[in-house]
Amino acid sequence: MNIKFSEPISKALAELGFKELTEVQKQAIPYILQGEDLIAQARTGTGKTAAFAIPLLEIVGEKPFVQVIVLAPTRELAIQVGNDFRKIGRYSKARVLVAYGGVGIEPQIEKLRGGVHIVVGTPGRIIDLMSRGALNLSRIEFFVIDEADVMLAMGFIRDVDRIIAATPQRKQMLLFCVDFPEEILSLAKKHMRYPQHVKLISSEKSAQGVRQYFYIVQSGRKLGALLFLLRQIKPQRTLIFCRTKRRVDELARILNYNGIKARGIQGDLTQAQRTRTMDAFKDGSIDLLVATDVASRGIQVEKISHVFNYELPYDINYYLHRIGRTGRMSDVGEAITLCYSDEMGTMGQIERLIGTTLEEKFLPANTPAPRMPPYQSYGGKGRNRPYGQSSFGDRRRPPRFRR
Repeated sequence: MNIKFSEPISKALAELGFKELTEVQKQAIPYILQGEDLIAQARTGTGKTAAFAIPLLEIVGEKPFVQVIVLAPTRELAIQVGNDFRKIGRYSKARVLVAYGGVGIEPQIEKLRGGVHIVVGTPGRIIDLMSRGALNLSRIEFFVIDEADVMLAMGFIRDVDRIIAATPQRKQMLLFCVDFPEEILSLAKKHMRYPQHVKLISSEKSAQGVRQYFYIVQSGRKLGALLFLLRQIKPQRTLIFCRTKRRVDELARILNYNGIKARGIQGDLTQAQRTRTMDAFKDGSIDLLVATDVASRGIQVEKISHVFNYELPYDINYYLHRIGRTGRMSDVGEAITLCYSDEMGTMGQIERLIGTTLEEKFLPANTPAPRMPPYQSYGGKGRNRPYGQSSFGDRRRPPRFRR
């Protein structure tokens, strides 16, 4: 590696298999070490987390207070970022706390009392800790917002402003993102001092190692098309994206009923359930995970061979985040989208967004119909309806999108 690091960091990086810095790491790390505020734009899977974790672990001292705060939009991403800090800093003296909701707050408070240098957390739990007087940000030196575009798209702007207001005026701010919407520009103007801008997003925004194509599916045939493709392709480690929590649960159940082992991950699961599901996906106990866009944030699992867009995202920018789950670093992968004919306008918007035309593929004339479980729970007053009478696979008109 071109940049020289201290012995503890170099030793940890060597054990983790770091041989060469990625492009975002090469460009971002010097700015961070020089004390510059920074906005870094790079696609998912390019090593953005290490781009700020490595230099911050180099800089952080043994002072007995919180020096670094890292905000992440979801629990999964906070856990992943915290794990990366711990792995890279395994031989340093920096102590890391990962703070997120869905679990008890007392152990996190107890760890803060014992002395922590770096806090990685979701906005809601960070505010909880601040309101209880357990987390004091008045002396922090580094403020990082990871996946800043997702954070703002999820409506956390007020929480972010509230947390920043509790920090010193003079601090080093780092924003890492894929997109650069107006909200990030406003945030930068409000809180950052002449930030450097590392931009590694070309006019073709899609992941370079990902082959992307789509199928136009007849109305009511999407489920059968998905099952046909899964059986034909026989993908290894696979992510399937749906729009809603309910659809995730339904699809996971139907896949299992048809002999395809799958689990769903969505926001209504407890943290213990989410952790068990992710552990099973990582260790290979299950090869197929059905997820919502929000729940998928922080899924940084290596060797994901395929991503299926079972439903187009509500926000077309999430298409980039979805396909970025495969083809990470130097790997290759495939992203397959299933859509109805009246969704081709949205597909055109996605093509304009990523700067490339997707390949269209074609299904056989008569894909086999799926086997449907006998009953589907619809909630509310205990009403159940046979799966055959549901509109699960039927065409749904997509929402309107802004250009």
